[in-house]
Amino acid sequence: MRVWIITVGEPLPTEAIKKRPWRSGIIAQLLTDRGHDVVWWTSTVNHFDKTLHETGNVVIPVSDRLTVRFLHGKLYRKNISIDRFINHRQIGRAFAALAKEERRPDIILCSLPTLELSEEAVRYGKAMGVPVLLDIRDLWPDEFVSALPRMLQPLGRFVFAPMFAQARNALRGATGIVAVSETYRDWAYRLGNRTPGQFDRVFTHGYPAPALDITPDPASDGERLRTLGVDPARKSFWFIGTFVGSIDLSTVIEAARLLRHRDDIEFVISGAGQDDARYRAEAEGLSNVVFTGWVDPADIGVLSRHAYAGLGAYKKGALMSLTNKMFEYLAAGTPILLALPGEAEEIIVGNGAGLSYEPGNAASLAAAVTNLVDNDQRRNALSRRARSLFDERFSADRIYDKFARFLEETAARFNVDRPARGGSR
Repeated sequence: MRVWIITVGEPLPTEAIKKRPWRSGIIAQLLTDRGHDVVWWTSTVNHFDKTLHETGNVVIPVSDRLTVRFLHGKLYRKNISIDRFINHRQIGRAFAALAKEERRPDIILCSLPTLELSEEAVRYGKAMGVPVLLDIRDLWPDEFVSALPRMLQPLGRFVFAPMFAQARNALRGATGIVAVSETYRDWAYRLGNRTPGQFDRVFTHGYPAPALDITPDPASDGERLRTLGVDPARKSFWFIGTFVGSIDLSTVIEAARLLRHRDDIEFVISGAGQDDARYRAEAEGLSNVVFTGWVDPADIGVLSRHAYAGLGAYKKGALMSLTNKMFEYLAAGTPILLALPGEAEEIIVGNGAGLSYEPGNAASLAAAVTNLVDNDQRRNALSRRARSLFDERFSADRIYDKFARFLEETAARFNVDRPARGGSR
């Protein structure tokens, strides 16, 4: 089988410094291991550090069965910017032109966003008789509207009307919908005016547990923690991620300020992003807040083993659902302090793997922190349940094996002359 994966904004197997693969990276490797040929279409822009992977529409073979095909577009410096919208339009057009040069695939798995690539993938699939599954990762363009003050959101829907039309067209024309959560799947049904179809599935994010299943060495771990600026003697409340969008570290920093008298508590923040400088300025003078910057997989292992709890720090009204961060914490048996009501809270808090706090409320977060710190027995029970929940439902092996089999079955069952039951109305 020949598979096209269309995804931007993930670590790539072509990068000099290897990072842990995310959703598309894992499924691409798994498909090649199962004997399939994969072409991964992606942007030349490195979304994380805002540099260029390549400077043109370059094709790079990674192995006998995996090829990365870059789509060149304008470099952008901010996630929400005119330059980024220009980039997405450019790479959409590049895909439309270059797809004609590639051998026809048996199936296409395209992440949404971007809207432009999703729309072009669906257009190509219809023209060539290829099934196209849209993998819903973020709720674009709803995310942009929700970022506006409430009184301006009706205007935002008008301003972003062309993007809503793109999303609607792509969703309506897709062969099937794949999503990281039921919330995201249902959003796709509503916006695309679809009914459930045989080619629709929910596959949550998964995390590769084996990398974390090692015997810790307290001495070497402690030395590495000190190198990162982390105090091994303190109980660490750890956030890891990109400082953009729906992430709310201001509340974390304010909670640290409320707890600055506690010598046994430390807030460790790993990652970076366009709000990095602002958050560091907010935390200035707080000895219980540590910024590690981006960390490699080995350091992630050390930090996760040390973490007393993980922080699911999201803004009030965030449209996130089941995030990759949640499963990274669960894989390490790290209880989660979560500011994300809805499906995420039902899974984490409902299964005894963490506690919730009120989004934007530093006092609520501080209370949850002290609740755990002052009750090791409760924290340890949450930790055991977190790892158990991960093993039962969210390990990468479980999720992505099912995902790969679903792609194989969809390609085999698809018949362009007999549309699947369900789908667009």
